[in-house]
Amino acid sequence: MTNIMKEFAKFFAGVAAMQTVFHWALGLSDVLPVTLVGITYTPGLNTTAMVAWPIIMVLLIYYAWLRRSAG
Repeated sequence: MTNIMKEFAKFFAGVAAMQTVFHWALGLSDVLPVTLVGITYTPGLNTTAMVAWPIIMVLLIYYAWLRRSAG
């Protein structure tokens, strides 16, 4: 079961990396606020995402590749 969870973590680490790049590019491009897919990204919401997604990505990378399995 642990290997399956680690594979899911690898996939979602990639999703988090994509979100990290997207929100940093959006934040640095001076186009905010912008509405995409019905969600209005304000500078405050985007700043939160710019901080949260890299943290989530690092935690998933740690779990998927660096943490040793018990046993």
